[in-house]
Amino acid sequence: MKRILLLFSVQSRLHKLAEPERLTELLNDTSRAQFEFAYFNDLSFYLDNNEASFIDEVSGKHLDDYDAIYIRHWGIPESQGHGLAIARYCKLKNIPFIDREVWRVGSLNKLTQYINLFEAVVSFPKTFMADARHIATGLERYGFSYPFILKAAQASRGENNFLVKSEAQLQAIVNEQPDTAFVLQEYIENNGDYRVLVCGDKVELIIRRTAAGDTHLNNTSQGGNAEIVDANVLPPRALDDCIKAAKFFGRDFAGVDIVLDAKGNHYCFEVNRAPQVENSSFEQEKAAILSKFLVELASDK
Repeated sequence: MKRILLLFSVQSRLHKLAEPERLTELLNDTSRAQFEFAYFNDLSFYLDNNEASFIDEVSGKHLDDYDAIYIRHWGIPESQGHGLAIARYCKLKNIPFIDREVWRVGSLNKLTQYINLFEAVVSFPKTFMADARHIATGLERYGFSYPFILKAAQASRGENNFLVKSEAQLQAIVNEQPDTAFVLQEYIENNGDYRVLVCGDKVELIIRRTAAGDTHLNNTSQGGNAEIVDANVLPPRALDDCIKAAKFFGRDFAGVDIVLDAKGNHYCFEVNRAPQVENSSFEQEKAAILSKFLVELASDK
C-alpha cells in the first residue's frame, strides 16, 4: 500500500484555510493508499556534509518513509522556507511531490541556506533545526556535544545566539522561548571569522572579524572588530567553496561567511544576499567593487 503524506502549516488551520483531519479522511475513503498528515512545525531537520534527515517528531517517521508528499499551504510567510527546503529534499531523495511550483533554487531562511550548501557540496557545520520542544531530541540523536551553538531560526546579526555549555543553560533558554524554532549547530572553535565578498564569481574582498570581549560572536553588529586581509589567509579550497556557494545560490554579489578551525578546515555558515555596503565597515572599498561590477554589466548591454 502506498503511503502519502500531507504537510500543513498550523497557520492555515487557524485561519480556516485547511482542515487536515477532514482532507485526510476523505482521501483515505476514496483510495487504496494510506494518507497521513503532519504540520511543518512538528518536523525536525538534520544536515551535515554527508547526511540529510527530515523527521516528523510526532509520528517518528522520516519523509523518506513516504511514496509521495503533498506540500499544502506553503505560501504563508512562516512556512515558505520549510516548503522550499522540503521540496529540495524530495528532489534529492527522488520522492514525488506536489506542487512543482514549490521547488526552486533560492534561500528563505537558515534551513534553506543549509539544504543549499548540502546540495552544492560546500563544507558547513553539522546542523539540527526544530521547534524548542524537540531540540533535546536532536542533541541526543545526532551526538552533539557541549559546547554548541543555539540560535533562533529567524534571528540575524548575532541576535538570540547562544554558546550553550551545559544542559541547565539549554533548558533555561528553551523554557524561556518555548514557541521558538531553533538551530542547533556544532561549535567550531575559532579566532575570528571571515566575510568573503564574492562579486561576479570572483573573490574581491576578505574581511576578518574578531569578537570584542567575552563573547563567541564575531559580528561587527555585536561590537566585533574588522580588518581587510589578503586572500592568501584562506586556503584555496575555502575560496573555491565561497565562489561555488555564491554561484549555486545565484547570488552575483554575495557575502559568504566562513570560519577556520585549528586544523585549517573551513566551514561555511551563510551566503548573504546583497551584503551591506552603506553604513558598514569598509564601505568605500565595497562600493568600488559593486560599482565596477554594475558598470561592466551595463556595458555588456
